[in-house]
Amino acid sequence: MLFDSETVDLFKTFLKKGESFHLPAQGSSMYPLIKSGDICHFNECKLSQLKKGDIVLFYSATKRLIAHRYYKEIQSNPQRQFLFKGDTNLGFDQPVLGDQIVGKLLYVQKRNTKIYVSSFLAKAWGKLIMSIPILTIVLRKYLDFQQRKKEESD
Repeated sequence: MLFDSETVDLFKTFLKKGESFHLPAQGSSMYPLIKSGDICHFNECKLSQLKKGDIVLFYSATKRLIAHRYYKEIQSNPQRQFLFKGDTNLGFDQPVLGDQIVGKLLYVQKRNTKIYVSSFLAKAWGKLIMSIPILTIVLRKYLDFQQRKKEESD
């Protein structure tokens, strides 16, 4: 989804007041944890509490809100930068500055089920996808195959 910077600032202000908000997911970059149409619930993300594997909502240079997994901080003088990657993306996103970070995922609403990122299943998946990079390739090939199959049937 495209957003202007004023709307993103409003989201950040809202979160700093202890509130949270929901956004529908689009795309397949965080499949299978987050699928298109799932509702993602975000709360405030304090940079000092950011942990490897957290799913973070950030504002990209292309004016999109993106929720991807946090991998590491890059020290680039004079500003700190953060590296993110979608679970099914083959490469990392462009480094993100701290002021581009909007919030952190609390849970995903899938029809009648909430999957909290603090749950065993979500934590196990995060550790698995980050420690076995070939899973990303397998998932990407599966999604590409599903997309081709869908296009052929249309």
